[in-house]
Amino acid sequence: MQALRKVYQMTSNTVTIQLPITFQNRLVEIILLPLDETCSPMTFPNTDWPPDFFEKTAGCLASDPIERAPQGDYEIREEIK
Repeated sequence: MQALRKVYQMTSNTVTIQLPITFQNRLVEIILLPLDETCSPMTFPNTDWPPDFFEKTAGCLASDPIERAPQGDYEIREEIK
């Protein structure tokens, strides 16, 4: 897969992108992401579990346990020949 990445300092609400000839007459996806200090890939919010998450939530459904309903009998099918 060929990819094109350009970083622009936006001074207006319009952008023009000159594409390589190999992109001509093809279906392309264009994604615009702000790269300022609040959304930079280097400063994304922490996506780890919060501290003590498992200790605080373990057993929280003990009074209302999840039960699996009966699944029924296995279907008997004709043998493929």
